[in-house]
Amino acid sequence: MNRVAAIASAVAALTFADASRAESVDTNTPSGIERTLRTFTRGNLDVRQVYDHSDSARLNSPNSSAEPSLNDIQMIRAAIAFNKRLVHQLNGRGILLGNIVNVDQSADGGITVYYR
Repeated sequence: MNRVAAIASAVAALTFADASRAESVDTNTPSGIERTLRTFTRGNLDVRQVYDHSDSARLNSPNSSAEPSLNDIQMIRAAIAFNKRLVHQLNGRGILLGNIVNVDQSADGGITVYYR
């Protein structure tokens, strides 16, 4: 009987690990970021300036998997604008909504906002 309980416990642990990994994969999808930005209140908020010294429109952050499209940038800005508390936090750091070009979310729920 102990063997059955041990197997059941191992299966439950693996299921939980897969669920948490799936959740962390969703954090940097457009819908995952939008959901986070609309509800972000307090947490780890990091801001980083993007230096674009070339003529390219490359706005990638080091952790992004793909360049954000103009549509993605507009979605990010709209989600931030929806969250007045987040807008206030960013304005307090001197960051205007129109200068935001990307956002990454970490597994702990914190966000990094990239701006020009």
